[in-house]
Amino acid sequence: MTRASRIVLIVALGFLTACGYHLRGSIALPEALKNLYLFGASSNLQSEMLVMVRGSKGKLASSPNDAGIVIKILKEDLRRRVLSIGSTGKSSEVELDYYLRFQVYDNQEKPLMDEQTIELTREFFNDQTAVLAKDSEELIISKEIYKQAARMLMARAQIAIENQKK
Repeated sequence: MTRASRIVLIVALGFLTACGYHLRGSIALPEALKNLYLFGASSNLQSEMLVMVRGSKGKLASSPNDAGIVIKILKEDLRRRVLSIGSTGKSSEVELDYYLRFQVYDNQEKPLMDEQTIELTREFFNDQTAVLAKDSEELIISKEIYKQAARMLMARAQIAIENQKK
């Protein structure tokens, strides 16, 4: 690399950091959310929450007593439903429905907000000529559902903390 290209690269990186650029998924969390305990979550939701919390320099606590906040998952369900059937008798359109009901507590088991619900739905075309590709697409879509649910869960927990301070 030439000296001029190094200087341009350093200046570009300086501008990126100065403008508040963050990697996707990293968010600024209050201190209470940087150490949270997640109770009753599926492994998919737990892994997405772990990625999000670690991206914000936080961690998932090993017990509710060690946490700044506790998120208790009351019900979580991902369902697959066939929307239409093609001429071959196989599904041609599929819907994934995700339901999440939870409550946010402080580490003293005091509820910070009423029970909350998150519902997400995604539809996709299920081309029977590319069965393997469609199985992969369904996995990618379900992973995106869990990512979005984790972001929404953190946003609502953040609101609960802000309301507690008032």
